[in-house]
Amino acid sequence: MAVVTILFLALLVVAAIYAVRIYNGLVALRENVRKAWANIDVLLKQRHDELPKLVETCKRYMAHERDT
Repeated sequence: MAVVTILFLALLVVAAIYAVRIYNGLVALRENVRKAWANIDVLLKQRHDELPKLVETCKRYMAHERDT
């Protein structure tokens, strides 16, 4: 009977280790997704901040073309 108990406990330990690894993998994936969305937000903010500069450059070029 002791062999069956030891095998059962070993199976429980293996199952617990497997569950912890799966959970840690899912948490890592969730954090990677959050980081990716944060990077997208940063890029969109940078583009939004650059837009007025682009408009000003176009206005100056249009004025230069009118003068020439």
